[in-house]
Amino acid sequence: MGKQGVTRREFLGTTAMAAGVAGLAAREATAQETKPMKVKFGLNLLVYTAAFTKDNVDLVKKVADIGYDGVEPLFADLSILDAKATRRACEAAKIGLTACCVMLPEANPCSPKPEVRQAAVARLKQMIDICAEMGGEGIAGPLYAPVRELTGKAPTDDEKKWCADVLRAAAEHADKAKINMAIEPLNRFETYVVTTIADATALCRRVDHPRLKVQVDTFHANIEEKDVAASIRACGPMVGHFHACENDRGTPGTGHVPWKDVFRALKDIKYDGWVTIESFATGILDLCAAACIWRPIYDSADKLAKDGLAFLKKMAAEA
Repeated sequence: MGKQGVTRREFLGTTAMAAGVAGLAAREATAQETKPMKVKFGLNLLVYTAAFTKDNVDLVKKVADIGYDGVEPLFADLSILDAKATRRACEAAKIGLTACCVMLPEANPCSPKPEVRQAAVARLKQMIDICAEMGGEGIAGPLYAPVRELTGKAPTDDEKKWCADVLRAAAEHADKAKINMAIEPLNRFETYVVTTIADATALCRRVDHPRLKVQVDTFHANIEEKDVAASIRACGPMVGHFHACENDRGTPGTGHVPWKDVFRALKDIKYDGWVTIESFATGILDLCAAACIWRPIYDSADKLAKDGLAFLKKMAAEA
């Protein structure tokens, strides 16, 4: 005949064990809560120059001396880049690299013309190869379409399919080169193809390749997302790159981007990649026109770089 009850000692022992397990779980949760974020801080070199040539390679050491972990040059005119000199500079400064990439009208992944889509694949492959030659980790940006190439309507099913096919071909090449890719949603005034983090997530899922993820940029997200932090959480592990940009492209921390919420969301999804500031050199007229910057948005590039880094490190530490 089995026991009909438990003794007081057995009851207390069981209760104590349950309390101990609960306490351990609580301590583990608290440890996770207080564990600092492990991210790398980068600076997009557009804050200093739009043309990253061999003559600008000394910017790598300058950025490293400020305290950044990496640089991010622009990949626009690929002919002016010096991959070997850039790699030497990064290795000497012990600093990493990602690339900010743009597509061209004659290399548009959404084009109805097969030859233009083939050119888009070729350009993406070339940017991947240059990044690898520089010793970089990944390429990011609006890899799905040229900036401000607007049709006046939403993307069609055909355009989405063509774009996914191009990105899949590029991702397969990136896998061989061990380079990551991330597609950046832009605001509605700069593209019609991918304007929200959800749009980018859907396109990545359609491509279905582990090398392709989502880039979040808080300047664009501030315009298009109803809740930036919630959108980051919904994207989760598919966030592959992050641009920390103020709502006016000025120094992070001087505007109204909800930085505490954003960094808390990044921590919640266990993001451990790049946190890169992107702004633009206000003295370069062509660059300012392209970025629609008609007034000064910071005191100096050096001050933006230093103050922005200090602010972002503070946000990461407090997340």
